[in-house]
Amino acid sequence: MIAALVIAASAVAFTTATNYPNVYSQTDRLASNAVTPDYKLLLNGQVAMKLTGSLNLFGTSTLHNWEMSAHQLSGSAQFTLSDKGQLTSVGALTFVLPVHNLKGDKDGMNDNAYDALKADKYKDIRFIMTAAAVEPKGGNNYTIRANGNLTIAGVTRPITLEVKTQVNDNGTVTCQGTYALKMSDFNIDRPSFMFGAMKTGNDLTLSYSLLFVK
Repeated sequence: MIAALVIAASAVAFTTATNYPNVYSQTDRLASNAVTPDYKLLLNGQVAMKLTGSLNLFGTSTLHNWEMSAHQLSGSAQFTLSDKGQLTSVGALTFVLPVHNLKGDKDGMNDNAYDALKADKYKDIRFIMTAAAVEPKGGNNYTIRANGNLTIAGVTRPITLEVKTQVNDNGTVTCQGTYALKMSDFNIDRPSFMFGAMKTGNDLTLSYSLLFVK
């Protein structure tokens, strides 16, 4: 029962990183002469990340969903904006979530989640972008398809995040989205309760809402 990511009841196959045409990678950014301002996550309650999963009875019927949330995480990005304020490329995008910042309603569930995530040894969940493509969606809205590496419990997997992005009038950038994953993809043993009568499901959803400022 990994911490706060939003659970998907339906089984969703693990998605590896996808190659997109016209992708602008961090290496390309460093090789160019373009000036890309650095952005940092704003930690004021407008930043949140959640893990959600299901709790099953004898591995069959679903009893209820569980959720853990965190509001203290760090991250940075490099967004290139045109003179008209349009998002043209992304040179970098990272976030780091300390596992112990994930909190649910019950301490027992939290402790079991921390054990499953091997939080004493691997203290963070982190995503580091390797390449990205920007698709305009009208107005100040965009979809960023970010290839990168997601690390959970010491295991790193390549993934692609589809990030709903908005360039706000005050110059900040909002990034939101979800990503479905499986505990087994990260070698996480599903926690059980009541001598094995209840066990968490394998499917998890990572949900995030991030606000970046210059």
